[in-house]
Amino acid sequence: MIHLKPILLALIALFALSACASNPTKLNIMQINGFASPASDDGEFRGLEYLANPIKGDVKNRVNIFYLHGIGWTEDPNSDPLAKSFIAGIANAYGLDIAGNILSSRCGTKTETDDRVSNSIDITTGASPIYYQSIIPGAQLKLDKLVCLDRQTLRVDPTLEYVVYRAFWDEIFWDGIQDAHVGQDDAQGYSRGISELRRKYNRRLKDEMVNYGFSDAVMYLGAAGQEIRKAVKGAMCAAALDAAGQTFESQGTSISADYACAQASKNTLPSHPFAFVSESLGSKISFDVMREVMTDQKQTILDDMVAGSEIYMLANQIALLSLSDLTTTPVRKAEISTADRPRIIALSEINDFLSYEISPFFENLWARQYVPDGRERPEFTSTAREQLSQNLGFDFVDIRLEFADPIVGLINDFVDPLQAHSEHSAEPDVMTLLLCGAVNGKARKTACLATADEEIVN
Repeated sequence: MIHLKPILLALIALFALSACASNPTKLNIMQINGFASPASDDGEFRGLEYLANPIKGDVKNRVNIFYLHGIGWTEDPNSDPLAKSFIAGIANAYGLDIAGNILSSRCGTKTETDDRVSNSIDITTGASPIYYQSIIPGAQLKLDKLVCLDRQTLRVDPTLEYVVYRAFWDEIFWDGIQDAHVGQDDAQGYSRGISELRRKYNRRLKDEMVNYGFSDAVMYLGAAGQEIRKAVKGAMCAAALDAAGQTFESQGTSISADYACAQASKNTLPSHPFAFVSESLGSKISFDVMREVMTDQKQTILDDMVAGSEIYMLANQIALLSLSDLTTTPVRKAEISTADRPRIIALSEINDFLSYEISPFFENLWARQYVPDGRERPEFTSTAREQLSQNLGFDFVDIRLEFADPIVGLINDFVDPLQAHSEHSAEPDVMTLLLCGAVNGKARKTACLATADEEIVN
């Protein structure tokens, strides 16, 4: 998750503006479009509350949510913890008071009032660390830890429970790889001598946009992306073990990604279903991980977790970052049945600089594909759309939103870029939509505990 508040502050200082909204924007759910047809406002998805199911011997409806962040210093002690507004949004939808460590804790930390270490586990490379060759011949960088994973439990009532597994990779990869490249120029610790020569807001912009921001994406699109995907797979397997009763405590303080997946795939244990939530760069990582799962010609616990699930992508970046996937070799088709295809629900604030809706991306790519001379350009019919979904392994729904507020002193036509990119879950009606789902392009307003007697905007 990129924390753009310092960037916004810098812009405000630059233009001598106030960050207060002149006329707060009322949430507008502009469209809920399904990719399956070219029609508008026909998208459907179940929603987290409808995904929650009991298992044999347990009457409680539960859904496990795997939450993956994007770029930025997610574990910055001066910023909100990962998924705070998301968890708070679920709680608020049901009128729950959950103030305390569930909203303030960070992965693997221990406080005087609550032991978070027992709620977490480290995912490692195993017995053999990864050694990367750097630009200096012979100078290597070592990586032996991949992810810190923790568990946050939100009990709505005796019959409904949400369990959020948060996967943190940013600080681990910073320490192992990024610090050696750009850490000499950030505003922390040993590098302050250089950074303090800059003007205040230029310094903050350099850190937030580049050092802790773009460097994540650049790193992911290179060789280290393979280890990030392995890290996420290992975290998913550790979460699957925990959800099935082999808790983090029983797994130990750390577990290798390979061993976690071997154990989870070998021991078929009953578990409540999984759903997935990603932010920003996390959307591309999630997409890539699931594509690998569906094309590796293996049947593992990861296939079971993905099958029939829903993936909620906040500010998805699939179109933009797919530029790195261009290849001269054929792309593998997914090996998954139509009934088991997971569904990607991509939420895009229309004013977000970094997000691109999925259906327009596929439609544009299809229209711009090379067609040899003498052949007719294929039409993008409903049949072609279905075949593309089957080949990729996903169904798709785009949710086009508008909620970012204008900035005083600039112009009304420019809205807060921080809010547009990273505050989807701060919108109560967006959270209710994710919990209750949509039917035929409209937010579900009945038969959902989260709506109660309230109406949600559509």
